[in-house]
Amino acid sequence: MTNAHTQPPSKWMIPLLGYLVSFGPLSIDMYLPSLPTIANDLGSSQVTIQYTITTFLFGMAIGMLFFGPMSDLMGRKKLLLIGTTSYVISSIGCALVNDGESLILLRFLQALGAAAAGVLGRALVRDLFPLDKAAGILSNMHIISMGVMLMSPILGAYIVTWLDWRWIFYFLSALSFLGLIGIFFIIQEPKINITTQTSIRSYLAVYGECLSNKKVTFYLLANGFSFGGMFAFIAASAFVYIDFFSFSETTYAIVFSSNIAMVIAATFINKILVSRFTVYKALRVTSATSLSAALMIFIVAFFFPKNVSLFIAVTMLYISVTGAIGANILACLFDLKPSRAGTMAGLLVSTQFIVGGIVSAVTSLIFDGSASSLLVMMGICGGLSYLFHLISQRP
Repeated sequence: MTNAHTQPPSKWMIPLLGYLVSFGPLSIDMYLPSLPTIANDLGSSQVTIQYTITTFLFGMAIGMLFFGPMSDLMGRKKLLLIGTTSYVISSIGCALVNDGESLILLRFLQALGAAAAGVLGRALVRDLFPLDKAAGILSNMHIISMGVMLMSPILGAYIVTWLDWRWIFYFLSALSFLGLIGIFFIIQEPKINITTQTSIRSYLAVYGECLSNKKVTFYLLANGFSFGGMFAFIAASAFVYIDFFSFSETTYAIVFSSNIAMVIAATFINKILVSRFTVYKALRVTSATSLSAALMIFIVAFFFPKNVSLFIAVTMLYISVTGAIGANILACLFDLKPSRAGTMAGLLVSTQFIVGGIVSAVTSLIFDGSASSLLVMMGICGGLSYLFHLISQRP
């Protein structure tokens, strides 16, 4: 796919792409406060309703793997319109369900639409902007996504308190409909030169072509384990803060939001690094910061496991650079495979969900209620992420 446009993209393009990328986290975080209410209202077990999260993550991973390479063959805008329309309709369906099983199915369909928005929004950055600006733009998009994460649980709790949990999905449907309008009027994608027929064989060949490059594989693993440490934190941090450190739910929410604020701050710093140096140098700095955090995490885990201040400091440092690492690695992947931007974006984000899901499951198995068990898992992920980054830099 090549950029055939000579006119610059609309000033609304970057906010729109950031908005589309936020569909995934918005769909998860906004309805988390309503899970017990949904279970009671639908007469379903809490386990059944929790499956709506697992199914959504699974649908995101599948959708990323599908829409990424398919857009390299068919174009971005058409698939974006299809995926976002699916999101609008499935969100309305979620609001109208009468049982937990139906909600699980519709959440899967909703995830496919969110995946289309997320992966194609990222891929369009490579189509519409030069490489030296890609990492900075991806960082801007990540800031928008993190801002959504910061606000969405509070907004979801407000909707449940004053209206009804079903209005969360009506609200998501309305937000995605605005995105659909933006896609139709703002996005003017470059013309696509199709050199391969769209078929299962060619579809798989695209993945084979990309993954045959060992640098691509190691970049994906470096990013996957970086986010894996954050998924471990998400899986167990509430138990550590509330049960182990005796925080209130409100205090925990404030601390959790502080982590997101630090991600935004680190992403701003990363933008400065990218603008002054290169994306590869910025990646080395952010990866080294992550490794430093991982080493400090091990020290706290083994020597100061009951010190809450140190726990907050080291986990916050680790989490703060995950977004910057992801943006830098995606820009590097775009540089390696400029004609496969959709595939690269799909592989990157789906790997995040796959590795994150595995790490989350392992964390649940080894978690013993203490801060140390969570810290050890995060430290291992940070070490593996840096190891794969080092291997990716080999000639």
